[in-house]
Amino acid sequence: MELPYRHVSWSGLKDYPGETCRIYSGPLACENFAFIINRQEPGDAGVMHAHDEAEEVYVLLSGEAAFVTEDETVPMVPLDAVRVPAGVQHTTRNDSGADAMWLVIEAPADEFVAWDPVASGPPQD
Repeated sequence: MELPYRHVSWSGLKDYPGETCRIYSGPLACENFAFIINRQEPGDAGVMHAHDEAEEVYVLLSGEAAFVTEDETVPMVPLDAVRVPAGVQHTTRNDSGADAMWLVIEAPADEFVAWDPVASGPPQD
């Protein structure tokens, strides 16, 4: 009997190649959104980018870090969240001395599945 849910764990996923993030939405077979957990090491900053169609929500789970747009830097503490509409350039930065853990939720998922169908798309069972 197939279970009505899927389960994955941080330790059961691997970092995305060249990154310190793990993509959960593909292994969980999410259909309408994509999400990752990103471990941002001290001194690291993401790449400034924007999405054509997708909006994103960034939730800082632990640590201290900043959400950055072209015009503003927003200091973040655990459980702070920010929503980014499509088309807005943004990134994150960790200027602290400890890891920061981010939950990043993205919708619609199509843009991310097109970018990497293996990692972001449905599981390859």
